[in-house]
Amino acid sequence: MATPSRRTFNNFLILGILAFITLINLPTYLRSQLEESEAEQLVEQVLPDGIIALMPSDVEVKALRFPKFTLTNAMPWQTDRKLSISATELANRWINLSGTEIDTDTYDKLKPGLRDPATLVVDRGESVEPLRLTYYQLPQFWLIQNWENRWLAVSVDPNYLFPFANQN
Repeated sequence: MATPSRRTFNNFLILGILAFITLINLPTYLRSQLEESEAEQLVEQVLPDGIIALMPSDVEVKALRFPKFTLTNAMPWQTDRKLSISATELANRWINLSGTEIDTDTYDKLKPGLRDPATLVVDRGESVEPLRLTYYQLPQFWLIQNWENRWLAVSVDPNYLFPFANQN
């Protein structure tokens, strides 16, 4: 029987090292996959049927840019406009906002009456594309498009989402 050449021996050695590295990292990889799965299930359990979130639960927001003002995450949050509440509280209201999902038929019925769309730009850092969320203020509720391009209705006072100190 012929002895393996040096090249064959090196190939076996490389494959053995790769297999060893894979076995060492496998528990960490499986643990992270399990944690992601549990986090997804937790989000599904927190929101009842028909209720959807405006933003993903794990989003890291650097800034919320509205047409007339900006909230910046500078630990704590800061704004360029005077508010009747803290900028941190307002940012948390928007980041954790959820509402009733609007189906396609309902949206199509509402569409002719939708006027003056506004856009919320959610800056998530330089390496991540910002979220652009369209919203409308209707007489009875707010109609807001979430990060998945699904529409949600939120019934809150306009002052809850835009608590400006000098409102008329």
